[in-house]
Amino acid sequence: MSSSTPLPPCRVLLRSKDGVEVFSVPSERDQESSITTATTRNFLFKGPTTSQALLPDGSAVLVQRPDQGIFKLDLTANTCAETTTTPFFQQSTARVQIMDVSPQGTFLLTWERAQEGETPNLKVWRISDGALVIGFRQKSLSRDSWPYLQWTNDEKLAFLHCTNEVRVYPGSFPQAQETRFLEKMRIPGITSMSVPSQAPGTAGRILFTAFIPKDKNKPSRAALFEYPSSQPSHPTTGYPALLSKSLFQAEEMTVHWSPKGDAALIALQSTVDTSGQSYYGSTSLYLMSPQLDDTVAVPLPQEGPVLDVAWMPNPDKPPTFTVIAGRMPAMASLHNGTDGKATFLFGNRHQNTVQWAPHGRFLFLAGFGNLAGDMTFWDKNKEKQIPPAYPVTAACTVGYGWSPDSRLICVSTTSPRMNVDNGCHLYRYNGDRVSRTPWDNQNYLPDRLLQACFLPALADVVYPDRPQSPSLKDLGKGPDAASATTAASTAGAAAPKPAGRYIPPSARNRAGVGVGGGTSLAERMRAEREGTMKGAQRVVDKKTPAKVVGVTGQVVVGMAPPPTEQGKSKSAQRREKQKQKKQEEEARKKLEEKLAADQKAAAAAAATESMDPEKRARKLKKILKQIDDLKGKDPETLNDDQKKKIASETELLEELQKIGI
Repeated sequence: MSSSTPLPPCRVLLRSKDGVEVFSVPSERDQESSITTATTRNFLFKGPTTSQALLPDGSAVLVQRPDQGIFKLDLTANTCAETTTTPFFQQSTARVQIMDVSPQGTFLLTWERAQEGETPNLKVWRISDGALVIGFRQKSLSRDSWPYLQWTNDEKLAFLHCTNEVRVYPGSFPQAQETRFLEKMRIPGITSMSVPSQAPGTAGRILFTAFIPKDKNKPSRAALFEYPSSQPSHPTTGYPALLSKSLFQAEEMTVHWSPKGDAALIALQSTVDTSGQSYYGSTSLYLMSPQLDDTVAVPLPQEGPVLDVAWMPNPDKPPTFTVIAGRMPAMASLHNGTDGKATFLFGNRHQNTVQWAPHGRFLFLAGFGNLAGDMTFWDKNKEKQIPPAYPVTAACTVGYGWSPDSRLICVSTTSPRMNVDNGCHLYRYNGDRVSRTPWDNQNYLPDRLLQACFLPALADVVYPDRPQSPSLKDLGKGPDAASATTAASTAGAAAPKPAGRYIPPSARNRAGVGVGGGTSLAERMRAEREGTMKGAQRVVDKKTPAKVVGVTGQVVVGMAPPPTEQGKSKSAQRREKQKQKKQEEEARKKLEEKLAADQKAAAAAAATESMDPEKRARKLKKILKQIDDLKGKDPETLNDDQKKKIASETELLEELQKIGI
């Protein structure tokens, strides 16, 4: 498609209590004046619906009407005409409660409540003709475990989650012969799994993850597997894992796959925070990849719960991901997808949501849910916030998403999450609100809108990756930019410089105090009020040698910096004294701890010598018997104390031999 040819408009689907509607929206700014609000509503499907599933190529949408069944609605037509066709899957889908589409849009997976008998309630349908391909028996439904059947990206294989195992089937489920699983992988205690659907497996192998909750004295475990495996299955532990991470407090696992499907971010959540700092529990984030020797804990710039995680979706660019973590105001950071290290900080704000544009150039950070709805927009390539810089707020937002051309953002307030002020609004990638929409939000007040989203681009439509428009780089392009900028400058000029505050001696040397990094609520609120929170900045790798300019004016990498002619400043000398004093204090504490440990060991040795030899021998034999029992268990299930006990067997045998009983 040539640059002079206008790109086809994007499409927005609105599903309300009245029916399903589709609207075309041009993404170019100069075409906004051509948008006209429809005076009459043109339904693609009329009537109440409970759920929907979009085909990946944007050619159709499946909606479920509870009293009739699932309908297939064609989205390829240029105009939307009301239709009352027969339900796509006939009456047998009226009881469906949840559904999911395969990665290529070939199959539909549905679940309904199990009935008496052996009737399958987990069913696979072929979308092209609505034929039932295969069915399975799945008694209960867990939202964390859905979907129980997951295809690879090319749909050549399908992984079925069963009790204590995962079964691999041919993805097409051929009906010419009885479909049987290709392999059964035993994973004791598995409650959820995840197969990457973004990209096909590399080098003939497919990665998948599994979560095994804690059982008795065994901690919860998240594991990364590959199929087929190069190692044999263990009779006790089952299918071998490439990498695993054990955590006693973990109760749930959320998996975020990289665009190529070769790495996974594992978020382990617990409802109880043992540190007592959060009422909502705690979250740990780990990076798992076959290229890594071990599971990597993602280093977060700010301590606190992990609020949102998102990979940059473009597989042609170096892998990166964004994390929002910490207590409010939370910190958003950009990380390297290969080692997990932070490379850029977006700054502290009231934010809990990150959403990447499909091309991986733009992203927006927002505070939705229980926050006020503030949004900021960023250009990842330039590592800069996109103007206008005046605040953009979308209050009471429930749904959000980018257009397939990466130029528009759709935010919506929908029922039943919010039963007031329902509607859908559009914003540009720089935060400007689109003043005109082809739909009338008055039709969805107060609680009529159920879902709003951009439709995927059709198979024959390709949107290019475009940078920012020159006309949008300048401030003042928004409708209220001039007044907002003036107000901001006036407020900045009138605001007095915050006076210094008293810091108690016990908190003067604590990291973060006075620079927006305090841990208490009062410190964080004070830092935000005084404007000392961290802003956007690059993360400098301290291990990288300094670059020094030589005599010729060129940068000499690795060369030692020249000595300064003048002495050190008073502030530098003061910092050195504080550092030295801190090191002396740490050394003194370590010496005291060592003396206390030596005294404790001497007291234990004296108690051992004074103990009756027969009692001591009985105690040693009891410990040795426990060691024999531990040796019979799987080494992967042992904790550190149990491993230390096994390692002390030689010393115990020598002591027992010295006693001579």
